[in-house]
Amino acid sequence: MSFFDVEKLNAAQKANIDLLQQVAGKLFESAEQLGQLQFKTLRASADAQIENLRKLSETRDPQAFLDWQGAFAQKAAQAEQVLEFNRKVYELISSTQSEISKLAERQVASGSQQVQELVETIAKNAPAGAEPAVAVLRSALETAGNVYESAQKAAKQAAEIAENGIAAATTAANQATREASKAASGKKAA
Repeated sequence: MSFFDVEKLNAAQKANIDLLQQVAGKLFESAEQLGQLQFKTLRASADAQIENLRKLSETRDPQAFLDWQGAFAQKAAQAEQVLEFNRKVYELISSTQSEISKLAERQVASGSQQVQELVETIAKNAPAGAEPAVAVLRSALETAGNVYESAQKAAKQAAEIAENGIAAATTAANQATREASKAASGKKAA
C-alpha cells in the first residue's frame, strides 16, 4: 500500500517547474523593462546636455551666458525628472512583486490542497488507534495554514503602507518642486 500517488507527485513537480519558469520570465521581463527605462532616461539626459552645450556655444554676451546658466541649472526640472524616473522604477518593482506573489499564492494553494489530500489518505488508511496522531497532524496543518494567512495579510498591509507612503512622498516632492519652480520664476521676473 502506498500513500503517494506517483501521478500527483509528477504533476506537482511539473507545476513547480512551471512556476519557476513563470517567475524567471517575470524577472527577466522586469529587468528588460528596467533596462529600457534606464536607456531612455540616459538618452534624454544626453540629448538635454548636448542641447545645453549648443546653447552655450551660441552665447555672445554676458546676459545670454547668465540666461543659459539659469536655464542649465534648473533644479526643479531636474528634480521632476528624478522623481518621475523613481516613480516608474517603483511601479515596475511593485508590479513585478505583485505578479510573483500571485503566482506563489496559487502554488501554495495547490500545495496545501495536495497536503490535505495526503492527510485524508493517511487518515483513511491509518491503523486502529492512530486517530490522535491524525488529529495532531490535521491540527498542525490547520495552524500552519492560519500562520501563512496571517503572514500573507501582514505582508499585503505592509506593501499597502509602503505604497501609500511612496505616493505621499511623491506628491509632496512634486508640490515642493512646483513651488520651487514658481519661486525661481518669481525671482527671475523681479
